[in-house]
Amino acid sequence: MDASRLSNPMICEAGMIFRALGDPSRLRLLQALLASGGPVNLRGLAESTGLSQANASKHLACLVETGLVLREKEGQQVLFLVSGPMVRELCGLVKDHVLDRSRSAYASLR
Repeated sequence: MDASRLSNPMICEAGMIFRALGDPSRLRLLQALLASGGPVNLRGLAESTGLSQANASKHLACLVETGLVLREKEGQQVLFLVSGPMVRELCGLVKDHVLDRSRSAYASLR
């Protein structure tokens, strides 16, 4: 990201996205959504992440607010899904970085 090309409001928006990704519960929700391959309701996300429905709802609101997750109403049910391929790519980059750091740490113990 070329920060010199971002206006102050855009920098604030980017900060909100990174803040949203900085919480383990929200990362668990994203992981569950990415693994599902499709829309999931609140109950399913709460069960698959071990979060209470109230806690999952709070974290999903943050992910929706930042545009990482979409909320769709289908009848009486609300479904959640990742907003696009950028979310999968970003999560993949972070996962690869964490795995590389873990491998390096393990290798240094030998």
